[in-house]
Amino acid sequence: MNDLLTGVVFDFLIVFVRVSSAVMLIPGFSASGVPPMVRIGLSLALTTMIAPLVAPGLPAMPSQPATLIAMILLQIVIGLSIGWLTQAVLVSLPMAGQAISYQIGLSSVLLPSTELGANSTLLSSLFNLILPVLFFGTSLIMLPLLSLTNSFHLIPVDLLAHTGDQRIASGLIRLVVRTVGSEFVVAIQIAAPFLVIGMIWQAGLGLMARAAPQLQIFFVAAPLQILAGLVLLAVFLGAILGTWQHAAGAMLMHYVRL
Repeated sequence: MNDLLTGVVFDFLIVFVRVSSAVMLIPGFSASGVPPMVRIGLSLALTTMIAPLVAPGLPAMPSQPATLIAMILLQIVIGLSIGWLTQAVLVSLPMAGQAISYQIGLSSVLLPSTELGANSTLLSSLFNLILPVLFFGTSLIMLPLLSLTNSFHLIPVDLLAHTGDQRIASGLIRLVVRTVGSEFVVAIQIAAPFLVIGMIWQAGLGLMARAAPQLQIFFVAAPLQILAGLVLLAVFLGAILGTWQHAAGAMLMHYVRL
């Protein structure tokens, strides 16, 4: 009876450590406005659902304290990696908003906003606010949770005791590199219409400045650039959000099927 109780507590502890580590970085759950007690309660609820599903594949509790500590630290690293990968996929939307904001004249690289910060723009902050709504309002929220459950089958809890741990570690590194690359690709795809139109606009301004050097082109063109950019943003906003949702869902589904 004691061995059974010890096994149940150990299984719950191991799953809780990995789940809570992931919750710390998954967008929405990791927001600064979410109280710590809510995160702990959410982690306990997810652990209660996931632990019975993965318990048959978990190893027995190690007899050596050092082995147990190493196993717990490994779960923290794995959980943080899963949360970071999810965040890297979803942050492509604010990244695209940053590029769009520069192109339509709402922000300037040379004159960063003192209120939003040097590394943030108006549209990037707006898309950061929209991100949790899209994440929790659609089926995207289920994909990181499924990936977290499947991770117990893909990455063993006692990874250090396996001979193939180096292969799994190298695969995780390749996954991180591919995720970051896909993040930039999706951001560029979303902002592509604004990047193309922005280059054409800047080329036209350069020709106008060359033809009429005495005219202050910047002060004349800046209001038109902002107005035209806002109109284009209103036209393409639905396509932007739809493209991002499809791309983010495809990348997160890839993690589920690993």
